[in-house]
Amino acid sequence: MARRAANNTVDLLRYFHENLSAHFTALHAARNILELNSPVFALEHNLPHDDLDNLKMAVRSAVQAGLGDHYRQWWLPFVVYAAESGYDYVGPEYWRSFEESTPGWHSDQRHWIKTWYRKFADNYGGAVPSGAFASNFTIISWPITHAVLPTYLQRQLAQLLFEFSGALTSQLLDDPAALGIRLARRASNYTERFRIFCENTNLVGQVATALLSGENEPTPYLSEATLTRIVNGLSREQQSRHWLKTAQQSASRVRDLLPDRASPAVNRFSGPIPRERDPRLFLRHEGKWNAYAELPNLTALGADHPQIYRQLRISRATVSGSARPVPPSGLLYPRQEVRFSSWPRTDQPFIQLNRGDEQTNQILANQCAITYGPWWLFRRHRSGVAIETKGKIVRPGHDYILIGSDSLAKPNLPWITETNIEVQGVRAYELTVPPQLREDESSALLNAGLRVVSHVAIRPVGVVASSWDGEGEVELMAGEPAILGIRSDLLPTRCCVLVNDSSYSLEWPPNEKEIFFALDGLPVGTHELNFILFGNGNRQLTSGIITIAIREPEAHPEGASTGEGIRLIATPTRPTISELWDNRAMVTIDGPLGAKAELRVALENEKGELLIKLQRQIQLPIEKKKWQAIAKSIRADKLFSSVYDTAEFCALSVIRDGVGFATLTCERGFQPLRWSFNRNHDGQVTAKLVDRTDGGSTTFDFYDIEAPLVAVPKDPIMPFEAPPRGGLVIAKAGSFIAAAVLPTNPNTVFRLDPVRPIMPAMSRSARDILHLAENHRRWTDADLPADPFAVYEQQIFGDAIARTIGTLIGGRHWAAIEQKLTRAEEIVNHLDEMQDAVGISTEHKALASAIAYSLYKWLKPEDLLIGFHEVIKPYLASNGLINRLSIPRFLLELAGRPGGITEWDANDSDFILNRVLQSPVLYRAARFAVLGTRALNDAEGVERGF
Repeated sequence: MARRAANNTVDLLRYFHENLSAHFTALHAARNILELNSPVFALEHNLPHDDLDNLKMAVRSAVQAGLGDHYRQWWLPFVVYAAESGYDYVGPEYWRSFEESTPGWHSDQRHWIKTWYRKFADNYGGAVPSGAFASNFTIISWPITHAVLPTYLQRQLAQLLFEFSGALTSQLLDDPAALGIRLARRASNYTERFRIFCENTNLVGQVATALLSGENEPTPYLSEATLTRIVNGLSREQQSRHWLKTAQQSASRVRDLLPDRASPAVNRFSGPIPRERDPRLFLRHEGKWNAYAELPNLTALGADHPQIYRQLRISRATVSGSARPVPPSGLLYPRQEVRFSSWPRTDQPFIQLNRGDEQTNQILANQCAITYGPWWLFRRHRSGVAIETKGKIVRPGHDYILIGSDSLAKPNLPWITETNIEVQGVRAYELTVPPQLREDESSALLNAGLRVVSHVAIRPVGVVASSWDGEGEVELMAGEPAILGIRSDLLPTRCCVLVNDSSYSLEWPPNEKEIFFALDGLPVGTHELNFILFGNGNRQLTSGIITIAIREPEAHPEGASTGEGIRLIATPTRPTISELWDNRAMVTIDGPLGAKAELRVALENEKGELLIKLQRQIQLPIEKKKWQAIAKSIRADKLFSSVYDTAEFCALSVIRDGVGFATLTCERGFQPLRWSFNRNHDGQVTAKLVDRTDGGSTTFDFYDIEAPLVAVPKDPIMPFEAPPRGGLVIAKAGSFIAAAVLPTNPNTVFRLDPVRPIMPAMSRSARDILHLAENHRRWTDADLPADPFAVYEQQIFGDAIARTIGTLIGGRHWAAIEQKLTRAEEIVNHLDEMQDAVGISTEHKALASAIAYSLYKWLKPEDLLIGFHEVIKPYLASNGLINRLSIPRFLLELAGRPGGITEWDANDSDFILNRVLQSPVLYRAARFAVLGTRALNDAEGVERGF
């Protein structure tokens, strides 16, 4: 009977293999004749339901029988089976869901999947995975790619197509590769799993083009049965059906239009063309003129380069001329402003990421720059604001502010007067341009790099422009017609308009001062429009220029849907669940001052099923400090903590009737490795590693809180029973790392003596101090469970590391104080001893005294950094550190949270540490400042400080 069953399975596999081979061969031939390279997907098998059920039964029988050679030679059914599994799976692990539905499957058989899909690509033109996901997941990327559009991503693609529909052009609809790239840019504010899917831009473009083909319309990019299947899946939900139908209607309208004029712009006139991501400079009168820049939203740039997006999300940015850095994620939001304390230098990059790599900062320098000087022109408005005129055009009868270097001579004009500006390095002049200019006045303006335009003006009309500087630059959203008006006090007979590679001749209506015309179908990007007015006898009267920037409509930042009166912003943008609730992300909520609103928190599992929903009454607005208190109280809620570790999704909503609403959604993220915890009725915690990698190389180390630097290897497959005090677990697979602090068993911990982490003997060297700092970083960067005792254990370890470093660097007297701190409940009792131990020389005692008298003024981290820099500056100079302005921050991090120094350049860290070891007073002063401010601060201040 067993032999007969095996023969039946082989016969079924052979039958399906041969039929599928014929089908995919024909499909491959049909795709080959298309102009664009169009792959074949295993999901396009077109099998009826009954046949597909029989195929699955045959594959499962072969697997249960051991998957011998006589089964594997008929491999096409396995390719289809794996693609079907990829289409349906919604859980955290492809392999787990695959193995649950395929009894008898073993992890050592996974390599066959990749082998079969490579054959499919070679023999039938099958799709080849691409992008970072394919590079990191070399096996499962194949069946997920060949699933075309897994069910859990369908709703998000429908929404993306709906939001992008205003930017569709016929050229994009005819070019799936270009459409995929554009859609991937817009996906940066979607969930991480969807962004991973969009990294394969060719696949996204093929699927999107097929979906936008319209109902009952064939497409060459997907088989009819597969397209119908995906559309039916999207149509099961009303909202997804609406999104898709609206996007299809927009695509249909675009196809009915004439082809787009999308040729590159031809610069027939000199002058700078603003780039898509340049900042917008403006002045604001606040007693004196102050200069500002409205920073560009670099979300689209980050979408083009995922590695840049990650750096934009977590790195502060320095803006040339601005005293304050831009916080992490600040460049991923629109309308962010910075104020200039000095004028930005044009010979240096305008924006740089503090921890960005060289390539990223070079891209930012190229993509985001201000106009070149030596003069900058701003047109004044009645609101007390002056907006830069990038074309440097002045018009008779208007008012301007002219800014130039303080080394430049004042233009020789009778109607120009100097005015006060609160910016170093420049002078400002008010220009009240008379209605008529003499020839010498025009020449003086030209010598300052300014152009004079008279007799003619061009402006946007019709649809309200998104941005208009009043002179030479207008910004419109994609899909809006560019309707322009040209006005002249001359008597032209015709107007010639030059845009991109096209020219148009417009007859000027007799006795009319203004002519109107529309430009349809301008693609996203920057276009320069030139116009020339001609009179009788074809004589040229005058000319002008305007720059039109077409932008894609901006999605709501951080994936939040924003109400009319409430705005919710998270930093970093789109935080993970861990970042949101571990206080590594900050949330601010803007709304009417004093208004009460309802905060709702919902946690869902991997299938989107609701686990818990909490509600809190809040008073708007919510600033960062207030959010920290709210987050802490929610995390301490027993209902929240009971499901937090198993939740995959979180929705944060703020609702106020009559005012508006805002929502923020976040997820665990598609982490290749992740820890999940279960607690039994006795409080015993079991840790299980969720391994989404292709397997085979995963390792697992455990660090006990009492021996926190000693790694104990464990089996990554078997569940791990955590000790009562918890500890640290770290899993690694290639470049992937998952670190988590284990939950504790509070019932047992209460009965135990206080923990005292044991630190191994270390030498007084930069290498060993860095080793301790790396261990500090390992513990403090690990994910935290919803367990306040685990947070306490983490703090105990961090303090133990800092004390060990203090013992190594500080010297014998300081080491004695550090030992007392292990037994003391309050640092404040030892502040006098610390002050005395900073140093014995007169200069050192003066330093210690200056710190002691300033502690109460340094309770905020920014005040501590600035104040400590002032008092330590002379000692930095004497130790050869005067030209390194960031040394005070390094010292404070080393003294308080030493893991932070691991982010510094290795050569810089080694250099500074060796200088500190030679002159320990630098460290002792920093440690005194950190511990002193902790002693005088409240719990929230300690948490936010060094």
